[in-house]
Amino acid sequence: MRYRTGRVAGILRQGLLQAAALAAALMLVPMTAHASTADYIPRYLDIRTPEHLRGVPIDRQQRDCLAQALYHEARGETELGRIAVAQVILNRVRAKVYPDTICGVVYENRHMKNRCQFSFACDGISDRPREARSWRSAVRLANGILCIGGCARRAASPEIERLTQGLKSATHYHATYVSPRWARAKKRVGKVGLHIFYRSDRVARTMPAPY
Repeated sequence: MRYRTGRVAGILRQGLLQAAALAAALMLVPMTAHASTADYIPRYLDIRTPEHLRGVPIDRQQRDCLAQALYHEARGETELGRIAVAQVILNRVRAKVYPDTICGVVYENRHMKNRCQFSFACDGISDRPREARSWRSAVRLANGILCIGGCARRAASPEIERLTQGLKSATHYHATYVSPRWARAKKRVGKVGLHIFYRSDRVARTMPAPY
């Protein structure tokens, strides 16, 4: 009887530990019902497939340019944060006021020190990735976004299922720890990780519908 009692107590303790672990895990899930509009990220995809990129061919050079931007601009971010940065780049490709290739957008004004569109492109520091693991991750994500290697997996991949609808016309962003003057003239549309994203109505009007 003593043995059975001890065994039952052990089972109960195990059950309590599992319940506590489950409760702790649930505490990590964001409660979106009361989240602010700016910070709530619904499960929505708006990264367009290559045929929507104004007829621009998507090759490995364009993939590498996107991967470079993901690596240098957002490698410390979550997958969702990196996807948000990619969304801005692809939105600019679609906008007529920006270059019509990914490489053109990423490296626009690269010859103007500290005045380019993405700071890593004109800071005078080598763009060669030094963190192999982060670089491989950036390349993998860029491949998934651009359908390089086929789109069969695309519909089921996590990076395709999570992106805020508010970023579908975002063309600007900055880190949360800076306050650039240009942001005053833009409409804030969301915050993902350490980046705040904005829409420019002037730029959005040059994008294909439904922007």
